[in-house]
Amino acid sequence: MPSENISQFTGLILVSGQDRPGIMADLMTTLSEFSVKIIDVQQICIRGRLILAVLISLDQAHAEAIAIDLDHLQKKSGLDIAIDFAEYMALRKESDSLIVIIVGQEIKPLKLALIASEIAKMDGNIKQIKRSEYNSLESIELQLSIPNKLLKVVQQNLKEVALLNDIDLSVELGGSARQRKRIVLLDMDSTLIEQEVIDLLAEHAGQGGFVAEITKQAMNGEINFKEALEKRVGALKDLDVSIFNEVRKEIKLAKGAVEMISKLHACGHLVGVVSGGFLDVIEPILQDLKIDFYRANKLEVIDGKLTGKLEGDIIDSGAKLLALKELALLGKIDLAHTVAVGDGANDIDMIESAGLGIAFNGKSKLNEIADTTISQPDLSTVLLFMGIQF
Repeated sequence: MPSENISQFTGLILVSGQDRPGIMADLMTTLSEFSVKIIDVQQICIRGRLILAVLISLDQAHAEAIAIDLDHLQKKSGLDIAIDFAEYMALRKESDSLIVIIVGQEIKPLKLALIASEIAKMDGNIKQIKRSEYNSLESIELQLSIPNKLLKVVQQNLKEVALLNDIDLSVELGGSARQRKRIVLLDMDSTLIEQEVIDLLAEHAGQGGFVAEITKQAMNGEINFKEALEKRVGALKDLDVSIFNEVRKEIKLAKGAVEMISKLHACGHLVGVVSGGFLDVIEPILQDLKIDFYRANKLEVIDGKLTGKLEGDIIDSGAKLLALKELALLGKIDLAHTVAVGDGANDIDMIESAGLGIAFNGKSKLNEIADTTISQPDLSTVLLFMGIQF
């Protein structure tokens, strides 16, 4: 769409004072006597003090009368009311609006300064700032206008600042694009749950140290996942299947997991889980959580004992990407409207391909390629980054 300049005579009304019921009603009643159009309106209230800004378009011949009536309202109400009249040139074009969300337990001014400085370096202008909080987390949302900058460029530039300064942030397209993300696919181990299931099984097999070291190497991308998985599964040979129930009792869901899934379902989203772990252990947990879609490895069992092998295809990085595509097909949406969350090198393919790829307390290789990183031990942070209100 070509750019289009539109000039109109406007009045910018600023109202401030002690907040109380009826302020907006009184202002709009005063303006209703004139032929004006509301172009924009914003209001905030901090520590009981109200700041209200209203931009109107009007017939220039009515400017003096409006100013007089607003002065009467100011004296009557005890509020501070000012109006500035000017020709306003609105530039209409395809939206270049972006949303930056910063999340943390305490967002200090220095962190905001670092992000704002990087935005300024890209000729970006912060149009609006909103703050919200949930439990111990606070969120600051910046609405930006950055002309001629691709989303991925802005994401990468801000992510570099974020990683260097321990800042959790996301960058998304503004407007309706944010509302189109209707599918969330989660890794299981060290993401949806706090532990690695195979490490728990290995402890019962007396192979805890051996398996934990291989798990660490695989998650860091130091060794091939398929090779690592086969070695670890081999260490479980001859374990009795009764151990599945014992291990299941040891599993702890990540903080915020239940709230996140419940809220996503309430918003009509599909929630999936794809895991390099084992269906034998995690399936009852996923069913209790009412997960819509899941894929995981299956341990081979003969005569009630683990054989040290797997059944069927291995769920590796490629299989996780395939699961993301399957879930997108199930939800009848494009991959660009999906969210993927994981922590290890095995999640790289799905994180790279999702519309919003989130590294949740991720390993360094995953953090490098993810759109967004989360260092908080709380999965409900995902909701804040998706712009979902609690």
